[in-house]
Amino acid sequence: MATKFPRVAENFFREKGMQVEIVKLHGNIELAPRVGLAEMIVDIVSTGRTLRENELVAIADIFSATARLIANRVSYRMKYERICRLVEQFRRVVEEEGEEKNDQNFECRGPRS
Repeated sequence: MATKFPRVAENFFREKGMQVEIVKLHGNIELAPRVGLAEMIVDIVSTGRTLRENELVAIADIFSATARLIANRVSYRMKYERICRLVEQFRRVVEEEGEEKNDQNFECRGPRS
């Protein structure tokens, strides 16, 4: 089993009562099964496109995570318009990339006093 996240993988398989050999890799983990380095991988998946491109199928979710854009409160108030423009640019990039999983929330909330 190949991964960039050996501790996460080790904990997951231990909880399932499974013994697996874990190989820590860097780079394109999805290639490990194709080149014979591993039969399975543990990796971060967003849309699943890379998995499909490498003829892989997700068989278990270990945990769910989200990415968040976070600003300092003072900076957010002082630079609200600039930050909102940045959020809008992110939204456009995601739309242009044609992300299949479109549950992103690109809301620029008003600064609190």
